Parts: sequence; C-alpha cells; structure tokens
Amino acid sequence: MAEQYKMIGGDGREYGPATLEEMRVWCEEGRLSRTTLVWRSDEGRWLPASEWHELRWDLPPVPEAPPLPVLELPELPPELTVPAGFWIRAAAYVVDILVLSSLVAILTLPWAEPLAKLQEQFLAQRNSPTPDLEVTTRYLLASLAINLPLRFLYFTLFHGLRGATPGKMFLGIRVVREDGSPVGLGRAALRHAADLLNTFTFFTGYLLIAFHPEKRGLHDLIAGTRVIRIR
Repeated sequence: MAEQYKMIGGDGREYGPATLEEMRVWCEEGRLSRTTLVWRSDEGRWLPASEWHELRWDLPPVPEAPPLPVLELPELPPELTVPAGFWIRAAAYVVDILVLSSLVAILTLPWAEPLAKLQEQFLAQRNSPTPDLEVTTRYLLASLAINLPLRFLYFTLFHGLRGATPGKMFLGIRVVREDGSPVGLGRAALRHAADLLNTFTFFTGYLLIAFHPEKRGLHDLIAGTRVIRIR
C-alpha cells in the first residue's frame, strides 16, 4: 500500500491525505517549501519537507544569500596621519611633570610639614657611609604612595577623556588608537600600565620613538595607540 502524506499549509491548515505524485505536483505549484511540515503514514510523524528524501529534489532550491557589501574604510584626514616625534613628545612630558608636581604639592599641603621633615632626613643621610634604612624605606614608600596613584589618574583621565594631557594640548599633539578613534579610559589605563615597562627597560622604550616609522614607543605598541600632531 502506497504511503499517504499530509502537509501543514502556509495558512496553518492541514491538507491531505495525498499520494507522493500529488505531493510532487504541490511542490511544482509552490505550495511546499523546504520547511513545510509533512506527515507520512508509515512513519507517523511530522518532519520538514526537506527531511523526506523522496520530496527533496522536487522542492524549490535554497535561495542564495545576497553577497555581503564590501565595506570601505574611510581615509583618515591628514591631521590624523602625521606622527608626533621624539622631541615634541619629550617637551610635552616635561610640561606634564611640572603640572603634576604642582598638583602633588597642592594635594599634599595638609601633610607638608611631616613630608618635608622626612625628605630632610632622607637627604641628610643619603650620602652617609651607614645610611638609615628605616628612613630610606619610609621615604621611598611615601613617595610611591603619593606619586603612583596621582600619575595614574593624571595620565589615564586626561588621555581617556580628552585624548591629551595639558602638556600635549599645549604643544598640539594627541593620543589616538591605531585607526584614529579616541583612546577611551580602558585603553588609556592599559597604556599607562605599559608605560611603567619603560622604567624597567632603562627607558629604551622611549628611545624607540625616535626610530619607529610611526614614532611609536613601547607603550604605544602594547596599547595599540599612536601620538599624532593636530592642527
């Protein structure tokens, strides 16, 4: 006995029973698609039409997906392609150190007297043949506790929010990503953390700026940033 078929039409209604030949005619008429639910009597279950091998070749072919559009990246404007060299970046860094030192002096005013006394003690015994390790340790720890967080906030916030520190603004340079977009706080923090490596490499990471074709230092390469001139 030949198998009987049923189908669920596009209107949600059930059609059939029908023979295989009738189902093939319905395929030609476009009443069945590859996802149309079809029931076969010997199996007693509903499956997509493409799952029944005897109907597979009568169903309309799968439409080809249209090709994805080719996205062309816009050309960067000229002001985003001129790298800032070693000397102008060094000058901007000097300006930033002066600004940062002033901020440190203002923020530590409530502790100015004990800090000044600790510095005097450190300078007094620095050249001593038997230096006081306790004084040296206290001075270094106090210096790191003050300077490291403030430097991190200074460079991260200015680079992340404005794209440039006061020194860079003054000299007309800016930190951007490799594609010229803003740095953002996360990448600015990564860049400053990578900048600490320059200290451990005896500042050779900074010297790389003078020889790299895009004037990028070690911290720029790690963070994926560039320093450019702006109009």
